[in-house]
Amino acid sequence: MILKKIFLVFLTAALFFGCATAEKKQSENGELNEAELSYLADESQHRTFLNSVKEEEAVLRKVSAKALINSNGYDKLEKLMSRELESGQGVGIAAPQVGVNRRLIIVQRLDKEGQPFEFYYNPEIVKRSGEQKEGWEGCLSIPAGFGKVMRWYEIDLEYDRLKEGAVVREHEKIRGFTAVIFQHEIDHLDGVLFIDRKSGDEPLMPKDEYYEMRRREKAAAASEEKAE
Repeated sequence: MILKKIFLVFLTAALFFGCATAEKKQSENGELNEAELSYLADESQHRTFLNSVKEEEAVLRKVSAKALINSNGYDKLEKLMSRELESGQGVGIAAPQVGVNRRLIIVQRLDKEGQPFEFYYNPEIVKRSGEQKEGWEGCLSIPAGFGKVMRWYEIDLEYDRLKEGAVVREHEKIRGFTAVIFQHEIDHLDGVLFIDRKSGDEPLMPKDEYYEMRRREKAAAASEEKAE
């Protein structure tokens, strides 16, 4: 009986260790684990995570793990991200914002014809150059409002893409406001929110006030153009 109990304890420990090791390997190579796949399969849980909700902020503050392009479940993750981005009318979103801590983002390429929305797996900024500018930023995960942030306006980016069925590393130089979007979204992958980089001590401008300010600015610019 004693030997049987020892054997059962050993077997349970071995199974637990085996499962933990398998999940660790999945995380390291970028495959989604069972918990992530289960979450993606349950549409009732899908939403944009907010920093104003304690449990959701914990996800937003976590450093994300590698993502493996074209592997099981990432098609569902891409669809979820696209849906939440469209719903929020944003220009970018990161996987942690929909509850999955993987290094995957969507960015609207305002620097390309048609301004398409594109996915980027394991993006990394390898160089920042040019000048820094201060500009307004908001976030789908921060309902409190908008703030000003200093960002680089030229970056060198590396990311994974599929080429003839193989994952290859791509390099691209990006400039202008699109570079700002990439910096904002890649920050999310490291648990950093724009409020961590906000200039000055002023509180965030509520969203309705920000949109009204932008409306007045556009009206004034249109009036000046008409007068000329």
